[in-house]
Amino acid sequence: MKKLMTLVSALLISSSVFASSQVVHSDKNFNTDAFAGKSAAYEAGFAYLDNLNNLSETQLKHKLLVISQSAAHDVKINESKVSVEEFAEVRGQIAYRAVIDVDYQFTTLRTDNR
Repeated sequence: MKKLMTLVSALLISSSVFASSQVVHSDKNFNTDAFAGKSAAYEAGFAYLDNLNNLSETQLKHKLLVISQSAAHDVKINESKVSVEEFAEVRGQIAYRAVIDVDYQFTTLRTDNR
């Protein structure tokens, strides 16, 4: 029994040697609804960005759709910008929507099974 416990301990220690943290950088774009003017679209974009910046880490993980093979933590927005896109669904009716570009990072475990 003692040999079995020693073997299990050795396996756990050796497997943790190959695990290390890594910082993953990613980005995501969000779009607002359509607006009649550019200024309204910009305002909606910055309001959306303010909302993102006020989310908890758990809410931010869900909103950004953070996906990793191991648990992700320390989710942070690095940079973000708001731009406005002009488009028309019907000829002659131009509308504007904000495009919110969010660059973010999170920390996860990297395992090297070599």
